[in-house]
Amino acid sequence: METSDLSQHISRRFNEDLERVRAQVLNMGGFVEQQLAKAVTALVDGDSLLGETVARDDFQVNKMEVSIDEECSRILATRAPAASDLRLIVAIIKAITDLERMGDECEKIGYIASRLALEERPVDKYREVKHLGRVVQGMVHDSLDAFARMGRRCVWPGKIAWSMRNTRQSSVSRSRS
Repeated sequence: METSDLSQHISRRFNEDLERVRAQVLNMGGFVEQQLAKAVTALVDGDSLLGETVARDDFQVNKMEVSIDEECSRILATRAPAASDLRLIVAIIKAITDLERMGDECEKIGYIASRLALEERPVDKYREVKHLGRVVQGMVHDSLDAFARMGRRCVWPGKIAWSMRNTRQSSVSRSRS
């Protein structure tokens, strides 16, 4: 096996690892976004059952965070990423921590919604809460959208360029021999 084939194989596998983690983060973020929408709906509509469902489903967010964190730790240990890849992994670890905290807040809103469902609804029907929920949902959605675009545009093309550069260097070395 030539050196250039080995470097391409390693780079391709590394790209696959990064792509898998990126997809998991987007999946986790999408789930948290749905949880937030359900929690706000449960509160505004006085839906006790929906609030309890949101609260019970928080374990899934926690499970996703642990899984992604373990995958990032494995990548750090086995791939020893440098520069932009290392920054990406660290950013992912920070992002999933924030997403997990958001999931915890959705759980709290779910519990509150299930308790308030039995109470008399305010005249404004939680208009401010509904508005704030939409604003936060938009922020989460925009952040996930930016993360999705960043992954396709910035990280992986650099990996391909690195692999192509190493392939060219190997072929130049072989031609000089």
